[in-house]
Amino acid sequence: MFSGRIDMLFRPLSLSLAACLLAGSAAAQERQWSLDASDQDAYLIFGVPDSDDVGVSLWCPIRQGVVNIFVPEIAGVEPGKTEITAALAADDQSAEVSGKTEQDQDTGISNFEGQIRVDDPIVAAMLKADRFHLKSGGEDMVFPLIEADLGGLVELCRKD
Repeated sequence: MFSGRIDMLFRPLSLSLAACLLAGSAAAQERQWSLDASDQDAYLIFGVPDSDDVGVSLWCPIRQGVVNIFVPEIAGVEPGKTEITAALAADDQSAEVSGKTEQDQDTGISNFEGQIRVDDPIVAAMLKADRFHLKSGGEDMVFPLIEADLGGLVELCRKD
């Protein structure tokens, strides 16, 4: 009879602990690079698979000679400002990237999207580098390039 009471006390605790462990393992997933392409566009995304967690997305319309950079969360953007210039750096190269921002009305978080030519020296530097920096509004965001198929994206973006 006493063991039944103990079981009743510990069952909810053990179920709660199991739920926390499962939630923790899902939250602990790390961002990964993935390259995906269709007939019209190609995307190289740094994010958690099967989730909305994206750090940066590099994408292009196929064979148009440009690469777009999309960052879903960028700090230091003045409210209402829709055009900014960000600094892109890799190894010893840097480039200014003009782009547009949009601010989410509910969260106040701004995103950024800019464009560079695929033959820009910064792209060549990124192909050799193990990381790149995007600086805007005093914030320096660093994204790893290890395991990124940037070469595959560049080939898809390059003009024929």
